[in-house]
Amino acid sequence: MDNKKKKLWIIFGIYIIVNVILMILHEPWRDEIHAWLMAKNYDMATLISESRFDGHPILWHLILMPFAKMKAPIITLNIISTLIMGISTWLFLFKTKIPLKLKILCTFSIPFTYTYSAISRNYCLIMLIMMIIGVMYDKRYDKPILYSIFISLLIHTHALAWGLVAGLTITFHFEEIINYFKKKNKVTIWKIIIGLLIIVINTVLVVLQLYGSNNSNYAVNKNILVIYAVTMMIIILTIFLLITIYKKTNLNEYIILFFSLSFQIIIYIFVYSSIIFQRYILIFAIILFYIILVSKSNIYSSLLNKFYKLYFLIIMLGILVFGFNVFQDIFKPYSSSKEMAQFINKNIPQNETIYIDSGVIGQSMIPYLNTVKLYDIVYESYVEEANYEYNYYKIRNKLLNIDKSYSGKYLIISNDILSPNYEVIYDTKKGLANEKYTLYYIP
Repeated sequence: MDNKKKKLWIIFGIYIIVNVILMILHEPWRDEIHAWLMAKNYDMATLISESRFDGHPILWHLILMPFAKMKAPIITLNIISTLIMGISTWLFLFKTKIPLKLKILCTFSIPFTYTYSAISRNYCLIMLIMMIIGVMYDKRYDKPILYSIFISLLIHTHALAWGLVAGLTITFHFEEIINYFKKKNKVTIWKIIIGLLIIVINTVLVVLQLYGSNNSNYAVNKNILVIYAVTMMIIILTIFLLITIYKKTNLNEYIILFFSLSFQIIIYIFVYSSIIFQRYILIFAIILFYIILVSKSNIYSSLLNKFYKLYFLIIMLGILVFGFNVFQDIFKPYSSSKEMAQFINKNIPQNETIYIDSGVIGQSMIPYLNTVKLYDIVYESYVEEANYEYNYYKIRNKLLNIDKSYSGKYLIISNDILSPNYEVIYDTKKGLANEKYTLYYIP
């Protein structure tokens, strides 16, 4: 084994240790646990129909499903994402042409450490597939159908990956079809057609699956974070466009970057303006993917050095947010659901039914509860997986009009939406995911 590989194995070993520790310290919150509960409680038909509310394709749920249905402990959720990110990081370290210093910076910051490993969501699948496509990018003409299959898998990861799918398809399948008529094609046309059909069929399947989303929580709200993220993406696209025009090279790679970030801009401005930490970091992940694709092409090393230096500066912006979140998660609870569930298990009679103002928020307690059940007072149903909207006005109105039938019962109010004049049994700390619970006793 040469000296370079030894260094990479040492880096990879340290990476695994660090991320396992961060995984253990992290408490899953409702978006993580919601996917787990869907995978646990739904059959295939229900999972497909209910994904309209969730707003995500079901590939992540299908991966979780066998473990969830076997009633594996909730930490299994985070073990799966950490394992997936471990594979992604191995591919990045050993199979890409990125300089060692940049590899180390990315490996122990964004997007590989903590963000998509400890916080277990479908973003880890985007990273894995991007690394696979990045590794095989220079061999795509040799294996066009396999390349198409991985592109189609991206469709089933997350809606924010669809722009990436469009860019990859345009710069390979559409380009090869045009080249066929110019008699310049590099791949047999029937392989291109089969690959394109695979992508089209999978696109139609996902659109049919998610069409008509009934989740009214999706809203457009141009807050300061949205403005900042959109502005940053526009600046990045402009800078890389100028480099592409000036050097007259890597147009295809820029098209992939353009569609990837432009689609996100459209989503945030016109569809859903919530930019949480994982979505913000996805911007940097896609830029890194672009750098990996550029490194696979035959261009001047001086130009590559400019890309590396530029990305080094860009990634420093993300590390500021990354470092703050990691520090907070180590020393503070990410989610307060585990804290409340542990108190209930120790202090509330088992087989009790506890009323809760919001099952959407309270569902993150479910994996930690022993036999106590939660009952949503607004939707009048037991909380198993909460596939309905968070309606502030309905919740507040219900809390203000609690009748005598609730006497002698326990009530959990989330995020201090109201402070009724009842006995406070327990009050949790506020988690990083903006979850806070207060347990009351109604006399």
